[in-house]
Amino acid sequence: MGLGNAFSQTLRNFSEEIFPIMEEWPDDFPKMFKEKVLDIVERGAAALITSNIEEAELIDEIVFEYWDLLHNEQNEYISSPIKHYNYPDELSEVLPNCSNPASDYYQMLLFEGRTVAACPDYSFKSPDGIFCLSWLYPHEIIELKTELDSFEGILNGDEDAVIAVNLLVCALTEAAQSRCSLLVTIG
Repeated sequence: MGLGNAFSQTLRNFSEEIFPIMEEWPDDFPKMFKEKVLDIVERGAAALITSNIEEAELIDEIVFEYWDLLHNEQNEYISSPIKHYNYPDELSEVLPNCSNPASDYYQMLLFEGRTVAACPDYSFKSPDGIFCLSWLYPHEIIELKTELDSFEGILNGDEDAVIAVNLLVCALTEAAQSRCSLLVTIG
């Protein structure tokens, strides 16, 4: 089951908690927020498919509020160590010979995020400029982990950038051993 399916299946609980908050502070939520939540509750993952960029941004806003309300204080997932270390802006700063796919996974996972909206020519937009939700599926974890493991001898130092990449390798290893996806939130 993909993240979109998991998200849409738990949105009913979210709606029961967020709608009273919306009534109290209606100006804090975008137009059509409630309608889109109800649409996702009704149609499930199919409601995440759109060709409209504004609707895709609204879906990301719903994910942001969902995550903030239901998961912010829970440790259900492997959490990112970004709060403790400064990740290098580019993986190539630590691993100059890394491949483009590894660099792309790294950028998406730690800096760009990934949207649950299925919208052509749209990529994740952080509603607050900080929050970032991203994930790797098991096959993507294996791809990235296999490449990073080939640099094992290089990844032994005490600089923040090297430590941070090693923490990512540890999270990838844990996810690979569990045969699950890796979900990273930054915010």
